[in-house]
Amino acid sequence: MTYFFWDSTDWFGSTLCCRYTLVQFGKLRLPMRIDGVLTIAEWHWALGLFTSGQFQVFGAWRDEGPETPQRIASDLHDRGLERVHTLSADDGLVAAMKARHPKLCERTVAELVESGAASYRMRQAIRWTDAAAQRLQERMSRAAKKHGPFADHAAAAEFIAQAFQRADRDLLADYWDRAKPPPYGVSAAPRVLVRAA
Repeated sequence: MTYFFWDSTDWFGSTLCCRYTLVQFGKLRLPMRIDGVLTIAEWHWALGLFTSGQFQVFGAWRDEGPETPQRIASDLHDRGLERVHTLSADDGLVAAMKARHPKLCERTVAELVESGAASYRMRQAIRWTDAAAQRLQERMSRAAKKHGPFADHAAAAEFIAQAFQRADRDLLADYWDRAKPPPYGVSAAPRVLVRAA
């Protein structure tokens, strides 16, 4: 079966839904060989969870210094993101998201857990998203190691776009698996991204 993949410029700018239950950010370190010198490039990525339990990979952004969190927050806003119930990110990203749109993020995962106000459904959503993000991070790291150093940032962006699109497809397949009623006595816990990279 063949799948259609957008190129990196289209995929990184795709339209997002306006509301998500939970958004989790992660970081990916890619080996680069630029002008014969081996270096590491950091990329931020984000995974969103809908109220339905379906995941969506938002995209990836190359870290270009202190202005990166503001650039990410602005990009997400421009692509249609209006409200996030709970956010899991480092302090810089949380501050940038709140500064860009004060009502964008209601609270962080840490604030929600500390308040003790997390419902069973919210705790389950946090566990699902954390597990999906961890598997996604592991999968992308393995794929990057197999590929080896990238010749330039454009090649790295194309690799990330293709790999995350495959992961997005697998997350959708996992959603449909979770949506089916489990056999009696079997846990409904997600088997997120168990497919090979």
